[in-house]
Amino acid sequence: MGKAEQSTLKVELLLTKIVDDLDLVNQKLDSLIELNEKILKTQEEFQKVGSDKSHFETELKPELDPMSLLSLPMSLRKTVIALYKLEKATAEDLSKETKRLRAVESASANQLVRMEYLKKKRTGREVYFYIESPMEIRK
Repeated sequence: MGKAEQSTLKVELLLTKIVDDLDLVNQKLDSLIELNEKILKTQEEFQKVGSDKSHFETELKPELDPMSLLSLPMSLRKTVIALYKLEKATAEDLSKETKRLRAVESASANQLVRMEYLKKKRTGREVYFYIESPMEIRK
């Protein structure tokens, strides 16, 4: 076998390897395209469910019932209990009721707002926290 034949054989082997590698890359790209299509379908389904706000909010909106109140950490529970007594209060009002710093009450109340247990409303410079639908407290 001459040098020319060996060179031709090496080129053929190299080209065969390149073609095999390209086939493998194409298979992987096809798999990625298929996965991407599935992800897009799933996102569309979530958007359809998310667009029905009334259905979505009624299922996931937390209620401040006795069991959820007990599941809160004591620091947040103390703020909620004070707010039940005051009905509508600023962080300053809450701090007077709980005997904690105003900043602590403000942070706790804002966390409860983020958790959707409380609502807040700004009136001028004052921010009032309140419970939208308070539960009955028996004395």
